[in-house]
Amino acid sequence: MAVLIGLFMTGFAQEKEKPDNSRFYGGVRVGFTASQISGDDLSGFHKVGAAAGAFVNHTIVPSGRLKLQLELDFMMKGSHSYSPKNDFADNFYSLTLGYVEMPLLVVWTAGKWTLWGKPFQFELEIGPVFGVNVFSREREANGLIVGRPPFRWYEFSGIAGISLMIADHHSVNFRFENSIVPVRIPTWVYDRVVYKQFNSVMTFSYCYQF
Repeated sequence: MAVLIGLFMTGFAQEKEKPDNSRFYGGVRVGFTASQISGDDLSGFHKVGAAAGAFVNHTIVPSGRLKLQLELDFMMKGSHSYSPKNDFADNFYSLTLGYVEMPLLVVWTAGKWTLWGKPFQFELEIGPVFGVNVFSREREANGLIVGRPPFRWYEFSGIAGISLMIADHHSVNFRFENSIVPVRIPTWVYDRVVYKQFNSVMTFSYCYQF
């Protein structure tokens, strides 16, 4: 957070002395996640959680079509069984994970146009993410699951996404994020097709750029 604030304040102080295509911009994002864990014998993005954060970006080419974006986000991830009610007691499983993440993204403006007098902008983004696991809770029908190996305190993952920016300030964003290294290696099962566990997350967000 200190890095984001420092970059934003430095850019804001110098903003009036720079052309539009070389400014720093900051903003906030809020949305929700749909996630799953590979390697837990479940499938489908059935775990819903919250997502929120702040970002700062800066253009890196004179045309302004390419920029670097640094973020500090809170993300909820995990896994959840999806079963009929009459099968609930046998199949219920819920895993809730919370991460503080720092993505570093390259953002490319793929297209610009004007509609109804307002500018629209279509962007593509990709980059690495470093995350820190701040909490985890694993439950079944009988309560909390204990005794299993903990999740790693860190996570390395990759993000790819698309955004539609409206009138220079508002945008809607979709991202897919997947772990690059396992977040946990189960030691209590040996017959799974995917033995190691990885986070897979879809994020839908609204963003406001100052």
